[in-house]
Amino acid sequence: MQASPAGGIAGIIQDPSGAAVSNARITAVRASTGEQRVALSGANGEYRLAQLSPGTWSLTVTADHFKTARLAETIVQVDEIAHADFTLEIGDVSEVIEVSSTAPLIERDRSTLNSVVDARSIQSVPLDGRQFLDLALLTPGIVPAAPGTQGNGFSAAGARSQSNVYLLDGISNQDTQTNQPLNLFRISDAVQEFAVQTSVPLPEFGRGAGGQVNIVTKSGSSQFHGSAFEYVRNTVFDAADFFTNKLGGSKAVLNRNEFGGTLGGPLGGGPLIDQRTFFFVSYEGFRQSAPTVSAALVPSEAQRATVTDPISQRLLAYWPLPNAAGTLNYIANVRNQNSDDTGLVRGDRRLGEHDQLSARWTEYWGWSFAPGPTPLTGGNQGPFSQVSAMLNEVHTFTTSLLHEVRLGYSRDSEYRSTQDSGLDASAIFTGPGGVPIPGVVQAATDPLNSGLPMITVGGGFAVLGTNMNFPQGRASNTTEWFDNLSWQRPLGSARHSWRWGFHIRREDLGRYLDRAERGTATFQTFADFAKGTLMTSTFRTGSTQAYWRRYPWDLYWQDEFRVRPDLTLDFGVRYEYPGAAAELQHHASNFVPGYGPMVVGTNQVLTINPAAVGPSALVFQTAPFTLPASGVHADTNNVAPMSGFAWAPRGGRTVLRGGFRVAYDDLFNNVPSAMALNAPYNLQTTQTANVTQPAKFPWALAFNQDVPLISNYQKQGPGTPTVGLLTFQGIDPDLKSAYAYLYHFGIQRQLGGWLSLEADYQGSSGHRLGMFIDLNQPQVIVRDPTKRGPVAPNEQVYPYSEFGQSQDARSIGSSNYNGMVLTAKYRRVRGVFLQAAYTLGKSLDYNSSYFGSGNLPGEPGAPIDATNLRIEHGPSAFDIRQRFVLLYVIDLPSPRFGRMALGGWKLSGVTTLQTGTPFTVTTGGPDTSGFNQTNPGISPDGGNRPNLVKPGPVPQNSRNPDAAFDTSWFAANLAGQDGTSGRNQYHGPGLQNYDVALVKSFPVNERARFEFRGDFFNLFNHTNFSNPIADMSNANFGRITQTLGSAATTSIGTTGGAVGGPRLIQLSLRLQF
Repeated sequence: MQASPAGGIAGIIQDPSGAAVSNARITAVRASTGEQRVALSGANGEYRLAQLSPGTWSLTVTADHFKTARLAETIVQVDEIAHADFTLEIGDVSEVIEVSSTAPLIERDRSTLNSVVDARSIQSVPLDGRQFLDLALLTPGIVPAAPGTQGNGFSAAGARSQSNVYLLDGISNQDTQTNQPLNLFRISDAVQEFAVQTSVPLPEFGRGAGGQVNIVTKSGSSQFHGSAFEYVRNTVFDAADFFTNKLGGSKAVLNRNEFGGTLGGPLGGGPLIDQRTFFFVSYEGFRQSAPTVSAALVPSEAQRATVTDPISQRLLAYWPLPNAAGTLNYIANVRNQNSDDTGLVRGDRRLGEHDQLSARWTEYWGWSFAPGPTPLTGGNQGPFSQVSAMLNEVHTFTTSLLHEVRLGYSRDSEYRSTQDSGLDASAIFTGPGGVPIPGVVQAATDPLNSGLPMITVGGGFAVLGTNMNFPQGRASNTTEWFDNLSWQRPLGSARHSWRWGFHIRREDLGRYLDRAERGTATFQTFADFAKGTLMTSTFRTGSTQAYWRRYPWDLYWQDEFRVRPDLTLDFGVRYEYPGAAAELQHHASNFVPGYGPMVVGTNQVLTINPAAVGPSALVFQTAPFTLPASGVHADTNNVAPMSGFAWAPRGGRTVLRGGFRVAYDDLFNNVPSAMALNAPYNLQTTQTANVTQPAKFPWALAFNQDVPLISNYQKQGPGTPTVGLLTFQGIDPDLKSAYAYLYHFGIQRQLGGWLSLEADYQGSSGHRLGMFIDLNQPQVIVRDPTKRGPVAPNEQVYPYSEFGQSQDARSIGSSNYNGMVLTAKYRRVRGVFLQAAYTLGKSLDYNSSYFGSGNLPGEPGAPIDATNLRIEHGPSAFDIRQRFVLLYVIDLPSPRFGRMALGGWKLSGVTTLQTGTPFTVTTGGPDTSGFNQTNPGISPDGGNRPNLVKPGPVPQNSRNPDAAFDTSWFAANLAGQDGTSGRNQYHGPGLQNYDVALVKSFPVNERARFEFRGDFFNLFNHTNFSNPIADMSNANFGRITQTLGSAATTSIGTTGGAVGGPRLIQLSLRLQF
């Protein structure tokens, strides 16, 4: 992208008869800094001032034989064009006429759908955690991202949250690993404003088919200004969670402090003040201790008495004893801790009449601990830091030609270890004579991967050990260069305005992801755990450290064509070259269909020697071609045309606008970097009962890799008597970039001087969307339909019999969205501002994120059946059919008497009403189909989908947490078959939330004031339930056990920060000057 953090002003200069005035000189001066820009009107009287910094500008118009006209105040906002027309009076140029103008509520020159959130809204609206980007959810057409999606964010017009693009002062502000925004958003006091484009952005915007978020930070001004503040949250002020009360638990104790300040102004002081150089600094600290009320299922005393296996007996100590009745028999506060700091420094300098230089440095650093479901295990912890830097220079060659060059740098680093790091598992997992079982990690020799394996027991028991994806660490660096040229009246054509440019970036990523190096173990039932007989296990050895580099670039050209004063056409084209991330040491391999695993940058194909064991079984053969160092071939066909129009007939109080565009997604590095997790540099093996093992197997085999990597236990299938233990993660060597067709049409009408109404249709059609499939999905030969899964005599036949599961990234998904958005805005007049937005939409897809939706049951990162993708088609994980959001800021009237006590009050808030998010019913338990390797057994994704055994819709009652839907409608699917209950076919409870802020202002003098503020989140304490548990193997199947905002699927209560939790109160004190 090359988009700039700027707006503009356009209009027409006429004489009293309505004729155009050409060569009029329009001078714009920014009120805060004195920055000056000049334009000349064309033969048709039209002018345009491009690339203006957001803020208040004055306009002065001079022309021969006409009096000078001056407009004292015009507001410029990012990504928007303000409109200011002038009718000049005949007379001497030395005479000045002050023009009074009410800024229009509608943009009659804009074809895109754009919404701006300004500094006053950021400061006025209640924000829990002061993350200003949460205000993007106030944008019409925006809905929250799918629950559990990697990262966070929102969905714009049916796009995935990872399709959004974030710019901070015109440079990329994204984590290249996940395509989610960097966490540099605790700078609310440093943000001037930000804009969100939801449909058909201009060609200068790109690298994503979702929302385009353009954030502008504040700059210094000719006068000193700043702030100092502290925000406090404490348990004393908060309401208890619904389930905390129901289960008799105590309210979670939360302590949070947010503090900091800003200062901006001219450089120097007194007579040394430089009115050409300005600075702005900001700091904010965040400290939080937030125990989450966790409810989990732990073994009872009676169940513990049945445990006979020695290793399982020792593991019982890591489950606490029950302290409550019911299926969630353990309730405790598990502490979530976070400490971070964010600093920002910005400088701006005018270099003569033709140059403007800006620079900014922002840094975010801290440490956090995320707990597991029980106090002893499951959590993760570690430090993190992020940096964003910008250097921007704007040069004005002439009144019609402007050049902009911008350099950017960002860094994101994070290191996470397990909560029980240092625990020596080899002392627990021992065989006869106290000798550690094969493969178990010894803390003395591998402290990084020390701790318990991830142990899952069917029936809904709390997981022991931290998630298999820990420990992990990464550091990414992005360096980029933007170059733009704006040309008004190109080639002498007064009706055209061209803009073109290019963007080059370099991405470097170093990371390790020691996935399953502690091992994982899954038991079908607690009785199996008691005996020490496993259903599945996974174990990895070797190094996952890798270093990746990518060089993407893009360029664009666009034209704004003023066909008539009331009709504007936007059109242009964009080209994006995504590049391909290459591992610098060839420390990766890709699974190539037809050949198998190949080491990147070589012609070496990996095969298995069935007579050898462990790493010695790896054998290399030569392929007739060399695989690129990236493992893939870059897509070179990403051409993205765009066209749009804005028509403002009959005086410009009504605008019709529409547009169409092709937009491409950028492939984030989490996808190709997974190739570093493959053999031969590290080995991940998976043992499975009835597949690689003849039956459920003991602890001694769980982590043992000194075994044949091809199992001969199950001699199944014609000509395929083997199945491999090695698993792989790959990417289609010919992967194509995902793209979408974006389109919209709408009408906007200004009523009087204060109210505007808008109705827009938004649509999108996504193609080649990324999703993973299992390249080695077995075919199931069903000889006995009463046997579920691969249980004999049913058999499996594998396409690649030497290997196990191979998750492969493919560009085979698609999506479709249609929505209607209604918006009303009431201008800030007499201290009142209102904005209401209603969205009615439906989004369908095959998968809502490359990696699924994390803890969202039934939304895995790969389809259940790769040979039958049509069963995946259903509502998107973020399919919220209806959403209403009301934003209001009201300066309450002051009486004539008692102004100190009764005056200076302000009321603001956000009301959110929406329908529920989808969920999928799953079987849980072992793989009943026999071919679902991707989500087998007791997994967070819930295994297979069941059959519907009754006709008609499933009865639901989302307000009854004990019976949210009728569970008798479902039965497990048969071997070799897909279940008839589809993906995301049911929607959970809706949301009602009322956030309100009340502010009292105390003036200190003419330039300073104190503010005391109370923020009330979910003021009326409305209970907003999460989706019900939809895993048939879970003891709470069909019940709701959480409210919105819960930290994990095993927890109840909230940590705060999520919309819809119990009532929370935040108090603050602020000094503003």
